[in-house]
Amino acid sequence: MFTPAFFQDAHPVLDALRDRAPATLVTGVSGSRLWLVPRYEAARALLASPDVRKDEWKRPDRRERHTARPERRRETSPRIRAHMIGADPPDAQRLRHSTQQALSRGPVEAMRRRVEVFADDTLGALRGSDPVEFRARIAYPFAIAVIGELLGLRDDEQAAFPAWFEPLMCGRSSPGDQKSSQFIADFGERLMERGRAQPVRGLLSTLGSRRAGRRALSRHELASAAFLLLIAGVETANALTNGVYALLRHPDQYAALLADRGLLRGAVEECLRYEGPFRAVGPRHTAEPVALGEGLTIPAGEFLLIAVGAANRDPRRFPDPHRFDITRTDHQHLAMGHGTHRCIGSLLAYAQMEVLFGRLLDRFPRMRLAVPAEKVRRQQSMTMNWLEELPVLLR
Repeated sequence: MFTPAFFQDAHPVLDALRDRAPATLVTGVSGSRLWLVPRYEAARALLASPDVRKDEWKRPDRRERHTARPERRRETSPRIRAHMIGADPPDAQRLRHSTQQALSRGPVEAMRRRVEVFADDTLGALRGSDPVEFRARIAYPFAIAVIGELLGLRDDEQAAFPAWFEPLMCGRSSPGDQKSSQFIADFGERLMERGRAQPVRGLLSTLGSRRAGRRALSRHELASAAFLLLIAGVETANALTNGVYALLRHPDQYAALLADRGLLRGAVEECLRYEGPFRAVGPRHTAEPVALGEGLTIPAGEFLLIAVGAANRDPRRFPDPHRFDITRTDHQHLAMGHGTHRCIGSLLAYAQMEVLFGRLLDRFPRMRLAVPAEKVRRQQSMTMNWLEELPVLLR
């Protein structure tokens, strides 16, 4: 299943699996035995189910039982695993509370002007006839500048972070993974210490405080929170890249957006549904048996890979799902997750996508791909739906 052809275009395989059953037992690239769930209703239900857990994957005995090729298993430092995405209730809510106030609607709207400034700064120097690599030259600098504002990153740290992070998340398992993991953990702890020393700058200055009777975050939890927010910046950069790729592959939709900026929010939603930054989320663990219908029950003690990209193309939910249509009105896709682990930074991500897309339309209304669409390659990752690069011509 996980072949180069699959990674380049997974949908034919996922469509077939979705038609066949609510879930299919597959072997992951590391030899892990996983139930892949490609249907929308099943995926949505499992994302919110109290019988589906996150923290069991951290247990070595669980992983060993489901992993045939332990040499391919990734290991990350425990110092950056203590975040909300890897936790179950009630810890997930406690960790989530530490950041949700700063990323709620009011603060995000207040930050919108700064987001506009970052977009203008990123695009301001880009002119000429030569191809520009959108991901590296536009999406990453812009998204990391926004998250850097929250965390108080220096310019050199903003420029360097994608190079540290991406191999750990998308590259094949290698002996350098552990070194990269330790480096990022050290970096998260340095950010946390800086937040304490300079409390007037950055979100981290408030994360260590105790609020509303809740227990303050531990040292590892603070470092993990910094790591998670940096992940959010990289994910947004890839959502922006995927969205521009989708728009440029569908010139009629790009033209419609140029003609009517009122379609901008719908275009952002459709970009996320059609080509979000994740193929799948997981692995997650069944604490109890889970019935998915059609006579299929996944036993307790099994691992799930919830294929949100396939769920967002489920014809049972989205008519003509492989058609890219920025006028769709059903925006209940799963690109931002669902339930306890719905993306806490979704409002900020939407603001960034709306602002940057709008600025691109203003400055470069005739932007186009610099290479044929079929030449654009995707990362070979089971969970991440990221492009290797996206050369564009700015016009």
